[in-house]
Amino acid sequence: MKLALPMILILTALLATGTIVESRFSTAVAKRFVYGTWWFGGFLLLLAVNLFCSAFSRFPWKKHQTGFVITHLGIICILAGSLITQQRGADGQIALKEGEEGHVFQEEKPTLYYQINDGPIPSIPASFPFRAPSPDHPLKVPLEGEGLLMVNQFYLNAQRTVKGRNVEKGEKGYPAVRVELNSSFVHEDQWLFLGDPDNDHLDLGPASVFFEKESDWEKRLAHGAKELPGNALAILMGPDGSLKYQTRFHGQPGGEPQALALGQDYPTGWMDMQFKVPESLSEALPEESFEPQPLPYQKDPEPALHFEVLQGTREKEGWLGYQSSPVSFTLSQGQTFALAYGPKRIDLPFVLRLVKFKVGFDPGTEKPASYASDVFYTDPASGVETPAHISMNEPLHFMGYTVYQASFEAEPDGKYVSVFSVGQDPGIWLKYGGAIVLVLGIIFMFWFKNPAWNKRETDG
Repeated sequence: MKLALPMILILTALLATGTIVESRFSTAVAKRFVYGTWWFGGFLLLLAVNLFCSAFSRFPWKKHQTGFVITHLGIICILAGSLITQQRGADGQIALKEGEEGHVFQEEKPTLYYQINDGPIPSIPASFPFRAPSPDHPLKVPLEGEGLLMVNQFYLNAQRTVKGRNVEKGEKGYPAVRVELNSSFVHEDQWLFLGDPDNDHLDLGPASVFFEKESDWEKRLAHGAKELPGNALAILMGPDGSLKYQTRFHGQPGGEPQALALGQDYPTGWMDMQFKVPESLSEALPEESFEPQPLPYQKDPEPALHFEVLQGTREKEGWLGYQSSPVSFTLSQGQTFALAYGPKRIDLPFVLRLVKFKVGFDPGTEKPASYASDVFYTDPASGVETPAHISMNEPLHFMGYTVYQASFEAEPDGKYVSVFSVGQDPGIWLKYGGAIVLVLGIIFMFWFKNPAWNKRETDG
């Protein structure tokens, strides 16, 4: 008891710290720095050992100690179930459109994937909770053919910057421009690449910047430009490679496209913001880099890592941001090497198919009051499809997994994407059983404190 009481107080302080960190930053940050650390798990294990020793120290037990022993057993079962869930459980999401089926859900555990040619796709845990890789202590992964994959730098939260570089021999690039936007509250410096869907626009929240062919921009405007934000800046390239620009403010064009000169400042029409294009390249490729940033409030961190691949005389290095586009290149032996960094992908033992998504709104508002999904799930053994209705309070339980209706997303065409939360909790029955045992132990403790029972035990 002399050890247990201070430990309970320390555990209370740790849980309070985790709650504060989670409310101030995010669940991912709280898991990384509190709940998912080795010392937090070790502390819970030490508490379980203390409870076991406390109960065993009174062996052989007397009748009036029955409640005490059962209560401690219940707490130990709950801690053991929680440990099993932490180590072997899964919790992720899968998003489906109507008529779409899926059997893979994503768990927010950063993972590095690589593939050589069309071979298997090994996965490497890449959240690095204990020690981040560095140039002096890199993570090393041997590859086939005497190759080596190394991760030699990691940022828990990073800001992505893209620069344009001239293409090398054999590479095919895009026309690129560097755009600077400056105002009393915004300073942006970004490269845009014509024809690259990942880098052809810049989203600033209330406004966006686009780099497009002049003919494609005219087609957008001719069709109503409904997909454009109210405030937009378009850098336009003509058939002869000349540059023009056009601005939009509150959905209205700021005049006809105007000729654009490199290095000259132009007004956007959005308060005091101005822009300029300092340089352009006729054929370039995006080159990513990342800079460490402080942890953001109320937002999940965006990790990034630096990799290096060695095989024979071939060496390739670069950065990968979390959930950014995979990279691929050719090794010295002519093999294709692909690398991706994102959430952990887990295969469900069954297939889930969304038939119909339904959403109900509060009368006279666009606030959703309820939403549910009609699905079919396929038993892999028999191949039989079984219908099911999943709502916020009616999950699907099948083959050890629980599928909840988590949320939904509206598509521009008016359709919806249904987002399901998928969980596997192998320790749940041990936790439920421990809770029942704990309650029984408390009942026995009160029972044996009954004066009539104490008199009966004394008389015996």
